[in-house]
Amino acid sequence: MYGIGLVARMAQVSVRTLRHYDSLGLLTPSRVDPVTGYRYYAPDQILRLHRILVLRDLGVPLGRIAGLLDDDVTVEQLRGILRLRQAEARTRLAAQTEQLRRVEVRLAQLEESSVADYDVIVKRLEPVRVLALSADLVSYDQIGAACDRMYPRLHAALAERGVPFDGLSLALYEDTGDETRPLRITTALRIPAGVSVDGEGLTTLDLPVVERAATTVVRGDPAQFASAFRALHEWVDQTGARATAFERELYLDCDGPRDTWVTELQVLMEPAPVGGQTG
Repeated sequence: MYGIGLVARMAQVSVRTLRHYDSLGLLTPSRVDPVTGYRYYAPDQILRLHRILVLRDLGVPLGRIAGLLDDDVTVEQLRGILRLRQAEARTRLAAQTEQLRRVEVRLAQLEESSVADYDVIVKRLEPVRVLALSADLVSYDQIGAACDRMYPRLHAALAERGVPFDGLSLALYEDTGDETRPLRITTALRIPAGVSVDGEGLTTLDLPVVERAATTVVRGDPAQFASAFRALHEWVDQTGARATAFERELYLDCDGPRDTWVTELQVLMEPAPVGGQTG
């Protein structure tokens, strides 16, 4: 018999860990002193402890280990479990590698005044239903006037139909492929699921989920957004990812003067390649 302290030293684990394994039924001592409560282990339990530690090192959860030790698990079943752990480990590694790249890019950006003022995060954009109105423009200079025309029409349409507006509005940008009017802007107001409003150029759209978008939150007049979008695209390029042809503006607070507006700018990104590699 070996005392719990000696077993802990041999296995290079803590006494607390052995007590935890006992509470889970993974490694129950052969004998417990009825007076002192001290635990003792038989030599064959050292082998069982070793197997537990090997499986833990491979990332197998404690809840699965008991079954692997006590049941008649086939080699093929064990292989399947370990392949799952392999895939999970690769996913974690890919996520950590991407995070490291973002840290390195941010450090580099702090040396460049053009992008240092923008904090960028990658997020998943949830699907949303909107009432939308689109227009094709000759240049970016026409965006302000287009918004001044289009958003009042959207608000009026909701008011006429008694559809509630939750305060969030969007602008979506994409290339038309037409050299004479290359920019398409879609102004949109979020509406409840199941509600449809159409007619007079108005369209109800279900914007799909976007798995990855580079985003930054800015305060101020939309006339300043061009530099922020350039910074977002530069950030995407430097991280080795790829941007799509779509951009969005999500207006979070537009109640006051334009220089107090709070807006989230979004550059939609292509899905990460299998394995987490970019570039």
